[in-house]
Amino acid sequence: MTPERADLEQLARSYLDALAARDPKRLPLAPEFRQTENGQPLAPDDGIWGTANGIGAYRHVIVDTTKQSIAISAVLLENDLPVIAGIRLRAPGGRISEAEIVVSRTDILFYKDGPQKLNAMGGPAPIWSEIVPPAERMERHELEALAEAYFDTLERNDGSRVAPFEEDCRRLDNGVWATQAPEFDKPGEPPFYALGPAGQFGLGYFVFVTRLRERRVPVIDVDRGVVVSFPFLDHAGTVHEARLTDGRTVPINVRQPYTWQCMEIFKMRAGRIAQIEVVLNKVPYGMASGW
Repeated sequence: MTPERADLEQLARSYLDALAARDPKRLPLAPEFRQTENGQPLAPDDGIWGTANGIGAYRHVIVDTTKQSIAISAVLLENDLPVIAGIRLRAPGGRISEAEIVVSRTDILFYKDGPQKLNAMGGPAPIWSEIVPPAERMERHELEALAEAYFDTLERNDGSRVAPFEEDCRRLDNGVWATQAPEFDKPGEPPFYALGPAGQFGLGYFVFVTRLRERRVPVIDVDRGVVVSFPFLDHAGTVHEARLTDGRTVPINVRQPYTWQCMEIFKMRAGRIAQIEVVLNKVPYGMASGW
């Protein structure tokens, strides 16, 4: 481990400890420091800094030694209630100049037990910490392009193009497995949740995701092949059915416009997406990040 990586990982731990203590003064904040929570500019001691009172067992830290940036996916206790947070820190010279926080407090049924499920995992799967052999590492622009291919696949998804995935790739949304999860499929109906990302996208079901905005990629760990993005997924509410590539037409129950504010983490290997982890926060339609 390089000193730069070790320093950034320690800073991530210090940030979480300070957050649980509700004490931003513990941190080396740059004079120009600014912070947003769920897209809103806040003072260093406001928002979740006034309500957090503990950190759960799940902590996933990604560092970018080139950009001196950090991404964290973690279960937090907010006045004893578990929530999931996606956090981006920029820390040139070891002083935090930017903090972008996405806190998922959603009560949508599909995700209602997400924080508890994520916490029960105890930490990210070993695949995330695997170091890619130097001869097999992708360049930064190649890693970013692969994330862009994923977003191109998702936006107005109709099955006509699918990003390259490893066969065993899984996607974890707010602590809930959204692929290879047959328990969510209805008996007697063709599988959907049991499929991998390639199979789901190949059906063209996500046509109701009408726009993907702010496809920022602020954190890339080349050594581990990990990319972190902060996109917005717009749902216009105007698409009421999906004509799947297997010949079926299925209803879409998105009747009102809304947006997902996301932190998406991708593990890439040999030109393919190997694993995906997402923090999702439901926000007003068309909302911007503040960055």
